[in-house]
Amino acid sequence: MRLSRAQLIWGLALILLGALMLAVNLGYLPATVSFFAWVFGGAGLLFLLSFLTDRSAWGLLIPACVCLGLGATVFLADSGVPGGVVGAVFMGSIALPFWVIWLMRRREWWPIIPAGVLSVLAIVSLFAETRLAGEVVGAIFFLGLAATFALVRLVTLPDRHMSWAWYPAVILGVMGLIVLAIGQPILWSLVLIGGGVLLLLRSVLPRRS
Repeated sequence: MRLSRAQLIWGLALILLGALMLAVNLGYLPATVSFFAWVFGGAGLLFLLSFLTDRSAWGLLIPACVCLGLGATVFLADSGVPGGVVGAVFMGSIALPFWVIWLMRRREWWPIIPAGVLSVLAIVSLFAETRLAGEVVGAIFFLGLAATFALVRLVTLPDRHMSWAWYPAVILGVMGLIVLAIGQPILWSLVLIGGGVLLLLRSVLPRRS
């Protein structure tokens, strides 16, 4: 009975991981933060290697990127990197496999939603470390979600049953503009002026039969 390449890799990985944990419990290796970063990173590389040996097993990309993200998160947090940056790296590592899955399987639109939502959370976490006003960060969140659903509809244009994606895209986009306008009174004036101009143009311009 021959072992497959994936079985061989995981068998050796489990033996190595068990040996490392045994060495830590017996006091031969220190249970430092950097050690666990290497453990998570090593597990992520093994998942990634398993995927590369069998491209049809695309589900392995998710634990691969999550484990690599955990390793990077532990290392960055131990190095004193700001929490917002650490959170952005972790959220980005979870979003990455869904983007890759969508690029590999263009006929399936569902990976866009978790990829977009997690990417938006990563961006918001990153901007939280800046001096941007809370209204701007909130607007980025809603507008990013709106862009996610808009992308879902754009990649499924031939399918008329997917028109539902426009509704959350428009609603979230309007919410983002409202949140942005809360801290920008001038923007409300410009929106009202623009709306009035559009109404006047529609009443003046001839309508098509």
